Amino acid sequence: MKFLISAAGTGGHVFPALEFGRECIKNDHEVLWIGTKIGIENRVLPQNIKLFTIPMKGFRGKNLIFKVASLIGLVASIFKSIFYIQKNNIDYVVCFGGYISLPVGLSAWICRKPLFLHEQNAIMGTSNKLLAKLSKIIFLGFAINKSVTKKMVLVGNPIKELESSFSKNRNHEPVRIYVTGGSQGSEFINKNIPIALSELEIPLEVKHQSGNGKSFGIKELYSTNIFAEVEEFYNSPHEAILWSDFVVSRAGALSLSEAISLRRGSLMIPLPSSIDNHQLLNAMYISDLGMGLIHNEFESNESLSKKLKHIIEQKIYLKWSETENNLNHFQAAGTMLSSILKF
Repeated sequence: MKFLISAAGTGGHVFPALEFGRECIKNDHEVLWIGTKIGIENRVLPQNIKLFTIPMKGFRGKNLIFKVASLIGLVASIFKSIFYIQKNNIDYVVCFGGYISLPVGLSAWICRKPLFLHEQNAIMGTSNKLLAKLSKIIFLGFAINKSVTKKMVLVGNPIKELESSFSKNRNHEPVRIYVTGGSQGSEFINKNIPIALSELEIPLEVKHQSGNGKSFGIKELYSTNIFAEVEEFYNSPHEAILWSDFVVSRAGALSLSEAISLRRGSLMIPLPSSIDNHQLLNAMYISDLGMGLIHNEFESNESLSKKLKHIIEQKIYLKWSETENNLNHFQAAGTMLSSILKF
């Protein structure tokens, strides 16, 4: 069978789509991909996945000129997507959200090809909302903050099988913390977490991912009783997660899925400007699972320090590591594939 995947722009869309693509290839299916010329997909796709590009651009949050340009790009992208689908005799189309999914999903419907959606976050994105009625199944990464329909299936976010055993030696001192704002970094996390941890006057070990080009001066913000390693990017963040006792991070769906799958809880600091406030909803979902606490940027630094102190001194991270999570993100790609092949 031939699968056409659409995902572009950020790792939160592209990496789950890539894991699904790998699952397809592992089962002897052919995978083609529609993305953009500038997205991360241009750097991470393997050679056995052919990339096609369309001129689609984001619409929400833009000024009038950009919105007009996006509408023009939408029309052009639909025609190009129809051409790709027909020329390559695509059997199934799978869209992973974001602005690029809209023209691809519409093209699948026009070409009468089975359309499947995957929503990574705890709230449906705009493209997935618009395409929902045209799709066969809407796969969910997290339980969403709305009524669930018959089309929706909770499968998790496809992530790479990272480790077969989660049992690491937790009887060590000092406490280990992985701090990350994602590959792009977070100015708030970079500035405030080192100071908040230093004010606790507790010996700690920290791995801090700053984001590309944002590492300058961070290590100096940590006190001398904290052994801090600062890197702009960890090529294997799951190793840093496994090394840690808990994680301090934004609330992107992929980062949280990796952390809970490796049985690490998080102090989550949602990005306040995230579209539809999806990071806060993601964080609330993890909090409801009993695997994390939320700190909002509008709260005081004193509140941030108190939360960190509570996690460390009360060893809340041990409770997080023992919490059962019934949603297996490692198996999400396989579950999706088997469901799709029934059509």
